[in-house]
Amino acid sequence: MQISQSEQAKPSTLSFSSMQSCIESCNRCAQVCLQTAMNQCLEMGGRHVEPEHFRLMMNCAEICQLSANFMLSNSRFHDRTCEVCAEICEACAMDCDSIGDMEECASTCRECAGSCRQMASMVRH
Repeated sequence: MQISQSEQAKPSTLSFSSMQSCIESCNRCAQVCLQTAMNQCLEMGGRHVEPEHFRLMMNCAEICQLSANFMLSNSRFHDRTCEVCAEICEACAMDCDSIGDMEECASTCRECAGSCRQMASMVRH
């Protein structure tokens, strides 16, 4: 998606569709991470329930929901939550890849990371 110079210059001019897309991506990621952790990971056991991995999945679900809420409320801090969200989503995707059998979670996290990274950069420019 190409962002015009005028959109980059003013956070208040962020297009509704760009933000709505990021909100949807965050909501989807929060749902997938929570469902995967509470169902697939708990049922599979082993590496899927190791504390570091399980915490990361729960942190990812939480930051995604928080970022969506900040955008929905038009918080002036949503760029910062999106930046952190992107970082955590990317870490979660890499962890899911390394454990295996978690393709949906990893791809959803990557999609959300990209969307949040774009949202954070739109506000900063």
